Amino acid sequence: MYLLIADDGSLSLQEHEEMKSFCVVEHANAPEGADASSALSNIAEPIDNDHFWINASSVIELSPQSDDPQWVNGFWDMLKKVEPYGYSDMATKRIKAHVEIRPK
Repeated sequence: MYLLIADDGSLSLQEHEEMKSFCVVEHANAPEGADASSALSNIAEPIDNDHFWINASSVIELSPQSDDPQWVNGFWDMLKKVEPYGYSDMATKRIKAHVEIRPK
């Protein structure tokens, strides 16, 4: 599962059924404003240049299955499983994600 930053800076949740990993993807040579810091500014807090704490509820809202209780429960279960490793914070309902730069 990953958040894709489109060339216009908008976000979409891709591979939402894949609940074994999570990251943010931006394209190499993205136009101005389509970088991670700009695109995530309303839903995330930067940790360093390529890691963010992302509001988990915002990720759910981006899912095409945001109204499916089974999917939503599975997403929260995924976050609970990775919390001991520092990839989520259930108290603040955030998920830690790194940014991957991929070619278009």
